[in-house]
Amino acid sequence: MHRFFAFWLLMIVGIALNGCGYHHVGSVAGSPVGGKDGVHIPVFANKSYHPGLETVLTSNLVDEFARRSGGKAVDEAAARLVLSGAVLSYAVTPVSYTAADKIREYRLTIKVVATLSDRQSGKVLWKGELSGSQDYPANSNLALQQNSEDAAVREICRRLAEQIHEKTQEDF
Repeated sequence: MHRFFAFWLLMIVGIALNGCGYHHVGSVAGSPVGGKDGVHIPVFANKSYHPGLETVLTSNLVDEFARRSGGKAVDEAAARLVLSGAVLSYAVTPVSYTAADKIREYRLTIKVVATLSDRQSGKVLWKGELSGSQDYPANSNLALQQNSEDAAVREICRRLAEQIHEKTQEDF
């Protein structure tokens, strides 16, 4: 009876240790970002009128790639890959109004283009154009309104960084 129990216990443990094949995005051995040399992310260009937007986006990208790729966001000399791009547009539009016809809520939309390429060969591994939107409340106090807009910028850039990381991993 003990042999039977030990056999099944070893079988269950063996199956559990073998795993189901699940892995985090970016941890696949064949993935370029999961490789040994990492990715360099220079500051994105800013083709919008909103100053500092490229810095917020680039910072979020570096954080996302470092977190999801095991610290593989590296300086240019150590990188095999380069993720470059530009902020294409920044648009704020009203989306809802009060009964008195005053703006109640705005929608901020940011559009970016990004390219992941092999640094040595220059071969483009992935290129895409993405956009993100976030609604935020209007406020008669300009400082509070600016704070809400800045928070929307940070949230959009965080989500865009996640999307860019996921997109660069899809085909690998």
